[in-house]
Amino acid sequence: MPSAPSFSDVRINARLSGADAAQFQELLERSGLSVSDLLRDALREYHASHMRPRRDPLALLAGYIGAGEGPEDLSAHYKNYLTEALENKIPLSVQEPHAPYR
Repeated sequence: MPSAPSFSDVRINARLSGADAAQFQELLERSGLSVSDLLRDALREYHASHMRPRRDPLALLAGYIGAGEGPEDLSAHYKNYLTEALENKIPLSVQEPHAPYR
């Protein structure tokens, strides 16, 4: 079983035909580069334009931390604020209407 090539040495065997072959030949002639140098440059350019670095999800949130407005003690008392806001929307206890006095 053949071993996988190391990252320091990869051999590429590619077959181009038609318009692709013509474009490749034109690039070789205009650039004056060797086949290996042209492929190396093309790979680097492709990598730069298509591969975005992975971002840490916490780093993405960093821009939002502290960006909102609210009470200064919100992080310590968020449950109280949430309960109060929900009670204003939906009462937590059922209140029966009082019977009118006669």
